[in-house]
Amino acid sequence: MTTKYLQYFPRPLLDDLVSGRWLPVVGAGMSLNAKLPAGKKMPLWPDLGSTLQGEFLEYSSSGTLDAISAYEHEFGRAKLIERLSEILYIRHAHPGDAHKAFCSIPFDIVCTTNFDFLLEEQYKAIPSHVYPVIDEEQLSINGSAAGTLLLKLHGDLHHPSRLVVTEEDYDAFLMRYPLLATFLSNQLITKTAVLIGYSLDDPDFRQLWSVVTERLGKTRRVAYSVMVNAKASDIARFERRGVKVVNLPGTRERYGAILAQAFSELREYMRDNVISVSQVTEEEPLRELMLPRDAASRLCFFSIPVERLSLYRSRVFPVVEEIGFVPVTADDVISPGDNINAKIDSLIDRASVMVVEMTSPWTRAEFEMAIARNKATDGSGSKRHKLEIIVVDGDVESRPPGLQVYRVVKRSDLLTDDIEDFVDSLVSELRSISENRGAFLAEEAQRLFNAREYRVAVISAISSLEAWLRQNIDGASNFTSPIAPSISRFSTPHRPTPFRGLLDLALQNEVLQLTDVEKILAWSKIRNDAVHNNSPVSRAVAKEIVDGVRAIFAGPTMSG
Repeated sequence: MTTKYLQYFPRPLLDDLVSGRWLPVVGAGMSLNAKLPAGKKMPLWPDLGSTLQGEFLEYSSSGTLDAISAYEHEFGRAKLIERLSEILYIRHAHPGDAHKAFCSIPFDIVCTTNFDFLLEEQYKAIPSHVYPVIDEEQLSINGSAAGTLLLKLHGDLHHPSRLVVTEEDYDAFLMRYPLLATFLSNQLITKTAVLIGYSLDDPDFRQLWSVVTERLGKTRRVAYSVMVNAKASDIARFERRGVKVVNLPGTRERYGAILAQAFSELREYMRDNVISVSQVTEEEPLRELMLPRDAASRLCFFSIPVERLSLYRSRVFPVVEEIGFVPVTADDVISPGDNINAKIDSLIDRASVMVVEMTSPWTRAEFEMAIARNKATDGSGSKRHKLEIIVVDGDVESRPPGLQVYRVVKRSDLLTDDIEDFVDSLVSELRSISENRGAFLAEEAQRLFNAREYRVAVISAISSLEAWLRQNIDGASNFTSPIAPSISRFSTPHRPTPFRGLLDLALQNEVLQLTDVEKILAWSKIRNDAVHNNSPVSRAVAKEIVDGVRAIFAGPTMSG
């Protein structure tokens, strides 16, 4: 993806993004990007005050906040909420392109001082699980762990008593909602605030920054504000208050389009780099994750409840590996910071298959992320393969709508009662997917070589060779492994034959010659150095390995 605006974000800020240390704070300016009926325009903060002031017979306000406060005093809070809903087009406004691009970035937490529901609507449209937090008691509910926590600091128009909109509301905010202020301060101790849609005249900005200053004082981290075509005087005023401005070039008329493009570039940057700053604890997933995002992989991402993880590792993963896939879970990747969503988003983005048990808030949220990936692939014109999704369905009554369009594997509530049938059905689905993708995977190394990605072309070539050996040797009933003797797969599960053992089997059964095995072992060492030491690979070496693997695929087969 070519980038236009990424260069304007300082490198430390991009590092914070990848490390899960961004705290986006969305203000009223973001709502200017909403889609409205023809002829309608979302009001700016001064416009809001002018509209309300115009409904008085004789009154001259000193500003928008004064006008809002006077309106409530004169006509009551209920009428104020009704007028704000009308002026802000709550029933008619829908997320714009900037909202869509922003919500596609996998943040664990987003703050907003807006009264509207544009962010919630867009998260649900992706689809992505969103948990709006309005009241302090919601902060202790663990259900918010799945998806994005949307902290609505000033409430919204569906909760009139919680709304922070008048002078009295602003003045009493810290006293009335000390836990929210403390929660925000705790976030800002380790995270960098990134303000979107704020101006220095916005009382939301002043209120927000007063919370941070009161709680953290001079130890507060530097914040950033994303702006378009900002004036030098505005940049200077922000920086005097400890806020650095990311000033994107362009015209104010293209504000929404510029933000949308910038957010899209940030999302791709995060997906490109999250794995590189993470620690992958298993060897096989590490090799697959070293491939470019657009490369075909053998990764099979398992989204399963933690209480079933040990059973899957012992009974399911060995069989999955035998047919050429590489199982991976979120636990296999340790990412910096606490942005769990970014890690899972990256794994789903790079996997070719996903197996999901939708029995917890987390797995349901991950299922929604998988759907979002396929929707994005459909609409982008990308040549990437769609993510194959296998749903493990144990409760028909709780089955979400539309599930019939995915591969479904049945299991009983007591998985141990039907483990053999369940594993057999799951493996059958995976074999079907593997057979359909085999030829594509074999050609992937050549495509990467042609793109001059020599190092990853070697990784892909050896990966495809291992998959081919597992499919044609390790999983074949007419060959017996000296390392893992032929046994009942289900009664006594065993680990798949190591790569060296596969080569010995191939040599023993005359699928490969001794010279082939010697070359493959040398290629494997080059692959390992590329994975673990980031060693470069020359074009000549990459060509030898890619051509050599293709020659093996074209040579004698097991049936030949």
